[in-house]
Amino acid sequence: MPPAIAAPYFFVHIGGMHFGPAAVCILAVALTITLISALGLWRIGQSEDRHKRLLNVLHRPTADPLEASPVPRPTRYQRLGMLIAKTPIVGIAEQKKLLVALLAAGVKGHGRLSSLVATKACSAATCVPLCWLLFEWQHFFARTTVVRLACLVGAFMLGWRLPDVFLSRRAAKRRARLESGIPDALDLLVICAEAGLSLDHAIEQVSRALRSSSFEVAEEFAATAAEMRVSPVRGQALENLAQRSGLASLRGMIAALNQSVKFGTPLAASLRVLAAEMRAERLARFEERAARLPVFLSIPLMTFILPALMLVIGTPLALRIIDMLGKNL
Repeated sequence: MPPAIAAPYFFVHIGGMHFGPAAVCILAVALTITLISALGLWRIGQSEDRHKRLLNVLHRPTADPLEASPVPRPTRYQRLGMLIAKTPIVGIAEQKKLLVALLAAGVKGHGRLSSLVATKACSAATCVPLCWLLFEWQHFFARTTVVRLACLVGAFMLGWRLPDVFLSRRAAKRRARLESGIPDALDLLVICAEAGLSLDHAIEQVSRALRSSSFEVAEEFAATAAEMRVSPVRGQALENLAQRSGLASLRGMIAALNQSVKFGTPLAASLRVLAAEMRAERLARFEERAARLPVFLSIPLMTFILPALMLVIGTPLALRIIDMLGKNL
């Protein structure tokens, strides 16, 4: 079919919007990339569920514990992320930052970095045509090509950084859950230490006990117990726990545990003091938030309630003054 005959079939009219052949092609490409990205994210969620189920199975005794599990083959989504990660766009320093962000958000497993890089690339590739379609629809900056190009570059950067925003929000929520569950973990560590358990067995027992109430704390303690069983330096496993959690209040607990491991100091007394200090710090933080609440309430008070109150009080007075001035005139 010649292009002149086929061109009218590519015009799309949606309400007051008219899309030409180029806009329809770009829209189709953007929708295809969005669907592929959504499918990739769904596969990542399914693999995370399988990973959690495998972790639950690995905690049970098996017939052959020395049997090694095969390394899963990377998917097309992950291979795309690997190819992009090898380019100068994502350097070694950026990869380290992304790995730290993934650990802080609790995203673990094989191929998570490549999946994140592929998600960032698909998000950036989706935002650029959507921004261009918005410009074509509303005719923004129709005569200034430089401004359009700058906006398209900004849309690319926004799409590239958008997954980082969601990752940071997830890391903040996970950090809050860890912060609320650490004092209970310290109390359980005190009980296990007073019962005569060693440090690695006490941490493992705490991870089992907290699995139903605080899954994030239990997961971190289980990983720490596994590292302490494998690594000859126990202090390094505790330092890794503090680095993964990102909690400043956990540094004191790590220092006390390292001191107990090195010098054999009594563990239960120092952990009890640390648990009390952590609970007092959390209570002070709650009191600080409660003290800031009146300041935050003054903004909607001045914006919504105060103008209405002034209208209710001042309207009768203004009407009376108008009536008195009308009678005098």
